[in-house]
Amino acid sequence: MLTTAQQKVKQELEELQINALVHHNEKTVIPRKSHSLKKWMFMIISILVLIVACSLLIKGYWTQEQTQLVSYLTTVNDYNEQSEKILNDLLNEKIDNIEQGKAKQVDLISKVINLKTSTSFHEHQQDLISVIEHRLDMMTNLEDPKHSEQQLNKDLIELSVKQELAAESLTKGFEKEKIKYILRENGTIQYWIRSKSYDVEK
Repeated sequence: MLTTAQQKVKQELEELQINALVHHNEKTVIPRKSHSLKKWMFMIISILVLIVACSLLIKGYWTQEQTQLVSYLTTVNDYNEQSEKILNDLLNEKIDNIEQGKAKQVDLISKVINLKTSTSFHEHQQDLISVIEHRLDMMTNLEDPKHSEQQLNKDLIELSVKQELAAESLTKGFEKEKIKYILRENGTIQYWIRSKSYDVEK
């Protein structure tokens, strides 16, 4: 005969055996955390790849825009210098054929008009066209035998004012584009794009 303690142990063992038989056919359910973790990792990696791709596209666009801007500023400065030289050569009597000089001025006006630029420098482009047109008008006026020294001085003052307006619109363009620049004492403007320095005449 079994003691009370032994009977209790025997009864618990029987219950455990019955429970083992009942639960033997059931599968243990383990939460599928690894599948959820893979989804999160894939989503994070996808977002990072998207961010990197977007930043590269923006950088490429910005670099192209800056290159076009440098090209515009360099070209427009060259055209302005050519126009100024033509007028100065005429004033210093270094040009024999005034019609050829006027034709060059007309060609320069056309070239400046056809230049593509950002909206920040559109006003500067228009001001420069006005400067070159004024130089052309001065050359036409110099052909007139009635043209006086007083009229020439007035034309030179007007030219100076138009050049100042072009310089102001150039600096406004720099400010709109957030381009660092300084005005030098010698009348040039130094500016920096992508840590490279450039100079233009005012």
